[in-house]
Amino acid sequence: MSNILLVYYSRTGMTRRAAEELRQYLPCDVEEIHEERSREGKAGYARSLFDVLMRRHPSIRTSGKDLAGYEMAVIATPVWASDMSSPVRTYILENRDRFKRIAGFCTMGGTGGNKALEHMAQLCDRTLAARLVLTDAEIESGLSSAKLRTFANAVAHELAFEAAPV
Repeated sequence: MSNILLVYYSRTGMTRRAAEELRQYLPCDVEEIHEERSREGKAGYARSLFDVLMRRHPSIRTSGKDLAGYEMAVIATPVWASDMSSPVRTYILENRDRFKRIAGFCTMGGTGGNKALEHMAQLCDRTLAARLVLTDAEIESGLSSAKLRTFANAVAHELAFEAAPV
């Protein structure tokens, strides 16, 4: 078991691709967020937009990893209307009292990544130890690799810094 838990939700597969690549650079356990209801197609896209704008908390399921065993949770989300996805919002609300430290990254087709990460930090009531915004174009082209390596190093550095004796 690692001391880092990577938690992610992916509607289109972009966040999943980035999370899978991040695992190459950062030893971590993984917790994928799933929903009971599909978000495929135009209706799923419209529901995603409506849910995030209304700040809804959809029902989710995970494998139920115990956050008490992790020093850091890395939370990954797609950006929906300049905010984190609704399933990630639900996960944070259900677990925010269990996080020790958090880092966050987001994937987006347009803009709003920094705003989404700021909302994540506010909802968790913590400062993000590391943050990363990736565009879908960067993921598709492979330009995200260097950014993911840098992010992984920042997360590892934060954990090492925290563990260093004073």
